[in-house]
Amino acid sequence: MSTFETLRALHGLIGDALGEIEHVYRSQSGPGGPLDFPSLDKPYYKTVAHSPELQAAEKLTSDPAVVDAANRIVAACAQLTASVHKPFFQLTDAMMSDHLASCIEFLEESHTVEILRTAGDAGMHVRDIARTIDGLRLTDSDAPLEPAKLSHILRLLATYHWLREVKPDVFANNRLSALIDSGKTLEQLRDAPEKKHDGTDGIAALVAMTGDEFLKTVAYLTDQLLPTRERARTLRAILDKGNKGTLPKKYKTPFNLAFRTELGYFDWLELPENKSRLAEFGRAMTGARAWEISENVITAFPWKDLPEKSVVIDVGGGIGSTSMVLAKAYPHLRFVVEDRDHVVQIAPSLWGAEHAELIKAGRVSFKAHSFFAPQPPTLEVPGVGAISAPSVYLVRGCTHNWPDEDVVKMLRHLRNAAQPTTQLLIVDMILPLACVDTTEVSEPIPGAVRSLAPEGSPLLANLGKASANGYLLDLSMIAMLNAKERTLWEISDLARAAGWKVTGTTRASGSLWAYTTAKPI
Repeated sequence: MSTFETLRALHGLIGDALGEIEHVYRSQSGPGGPLDFPSLDKPYYKTVAHSPELQAAEKLTSDPAVVDAANRIVAACAQLTASVHKPFFQLTDAMMSDHLASCIEFLEESHTVEILRTAGDAGMHVRDIARTIDGLRLTDSDAPLEPAKLSHILRLLATYHWLREVKPDVFANNRLSALIDSGKTLEQLRDAPEKKHDGTDGIAALVAMTGDEFLKTVAYLTDQLLPTRERARTLRAILDKGNKGTLPKKYKTPFNLAFRTELGYFDWLELPENKSRLAEFGRAMTGARAWEISENVITAFPWKDLPEKSVVIDVGGGIGSTSMVLAKAYPHLRFVVEDRDHVVQIAPSLWGAEHAELIKAGRVSFKAHSFFAPQPPTLEVPGVGAISAPSVYLVRGCTHNWPDEDVVKMLRHLRNAAQPTTQLLIVDMILPLACVDTTEVSEPIPGAVRSLAPEGSPLLANLGKASANGYLLDLSMIAMLNAKERTLWEISDLARAAGWKVTGTTRASGSLWAYTTAKPI
């Protein structure tokens, strides 16, 4: 295929996928006629009432057919851009992408999104934005924010479609920036800025965390992996007084180097000085759920086929968000959520009346337990009695936080306590390869796919830019925790090392999140 044929094929993929999305929207009519796709220029605030048509249009963006088609558009557009844009400009765009991340962090930290929400579609002049930011944060020791500098930050964001510049130096929110809105009033932000993320969906908190710890950490990735290079040695000598440039042996991750600590990230978060960071981390994890639709777990495993009063242990299940979803969908099952003592102590109090009834009825219960400790020989389950092993161990979002040896330890404890009929369900991202997967295995895994791209298309096998979130999170796990997101074969190898055999995998529509099952060997 010639280059022009490839470019034409990518162009055709975009048109076809757009037609599929339009078909879905045109088939859904409101009082004003067929629904239109949400406009980039119009903010959609989650805490503001919207017309039924706008709500329906926004909801359709999560329709599986729309998500699949949108992923193909994103993948094809990015590949077209990489093909036709001058390589030098592609390079500078990539190398300076941290500038954009820093500006988005500023957007959140300065409450600019909330300020612009009050201005509406007409927007606000940069002088007034700067004055309002100062009014929310200024103390005697703070210098006023310079409108000229602010305008350059906001213009970069507008260039990347994170804001709109409606006329010279006048900026307004759009659909992307509205995602970061906390819903708080300016009075609330002035009087109690530390409560900005309370009672929100956690997206703004996620921006605050990734723009701080994650962004600073990943900047040291090369210095930590290549510690003897000249730039790395001289920088350490400058930053660490008395250090001749050697890398401390206990600095295991770029996070250690960036924050000059020998503690792991989670232990560091629990330092008294990091009280606000620790609270923000919890809220950010609520926002991180947007990577996966929690309800997908309802259909990803044959829960309905489990016998009456079968027990599911939700390993490292936090406050029980996944178990609550499943308990509502499958009333014949019992769920036991295991996590650290201080988590399970507060978990029941965090649920409203609807979910509290599930706890009262014993359909969801909580037990303090570390997944790095052996499972108890027996477990008392409300409404069931003592059991020696559950029907299913559910491990959601736990494996990507830990290095390989810790994951094996975690899974081995579960294997040691399992009965021959016990099943393991691992819910986490599964990273596809960027090429067609030609890995040779002695025994294929049901549900494994060689490529996410349409047959015969020029798209990357992993859908490139459409899947980039998974690979960015992967590097964050490497830099922060010495952990990683994994390929299916990496997960399979770890499971086997712990005494489990992977029996199948299924992927959520349009997502890298996968549901991988295993049985005891």
